[in-house]
Amino acid sequence: MSTFPDTSTTLLVKLAAHETDLDQAAWFRFFELYQPVMVEFSRLRGAGDDAEDVVQEVFADLVKVFQSGRYVRGKGQFKSYLATMLRNELVSRFRRMHARARIMDASQSDGASAHTALRPLRSEEMSTLLAAPSADDMPVWNLARHRAAVEHVLTKTALSEQSRQIYRKLLATGDSCAEVARRMNLPAATVRQVKSRVSRMIAAFEKATE
Repeated sequence: MSTFPDTSTTLLVKLAAHETDLDQAAWFRFFELYQPVMVEFSRLRGAGDDAEDVVQEVFADLVKVFQSGRYVRGKGQFKSYLATMLRNELVSRFRRMHARARIMDASQSDGASAHTALRPLRSEEMSTLLAAPSADDMPVWNLARHRAAVEHVLTKTALSEQSRQIYRKLLATGDSCAEVARRMNLPAATVRQVKSRVSRMIAAFEKATE
C-alpha cells in the first residue's frame, strides 16, 4: 500500500538526467504523485468527465518535453509549468469542440438545434478559463492538491479503518473533535490524535506537489 511518492524535486532531477535505467521508475512515481492533482485541477477547470483524457494527453506531451531537454529546472515553478500545460490542453479542447459545433450548425437546415445539442454544460466554466489570467491557476492548483492529498491519505495509506472513519466524519460534519468523539462513543483524545496525525500526512503529501 502506498505511503508517499518521492518529492517532486527528487523526481525532476531524475527525469532531467535522461538516464534510461531510471526513466521508467521515475515516470511511474511522477505519475503516481501528480496524476490525482492534475485530474482534480482539470475537473475544477471545467473538464468534467474528460479530465482523465486531458491528463493523459498532457502526460504524453510532458514525456516528450523531458526527453527532448526542453524543460529547464529552476526556470519558474514546476507546478506553474504543469498548470499551464493543462490549461493549454483544456483551451484547445474547448476550441475544437466549438469548431465542430459550428460545422454541425452549418450542415443543419434548422440551424441552432445541433449546436445546442453539442454544447456541454461546462461551457460557462470553460469560457471563464479562457478569460482568466494564468495567475488564477495557482489557487485552483492548491485546492486540487489538497483534495488529492486527502483522498490519497484516506485510501492509499496504512491508516486503520477507525482512523479513516473518524477523519471522514470530521470532514463531513465540520464538528469539533469533542462532538465527533461523543457521536462515535470514543475518547476525545483519540479523535484529536487521529485529526493531528492525518493532518500531518495530508500536509506532507501536499508539500510534494508545491
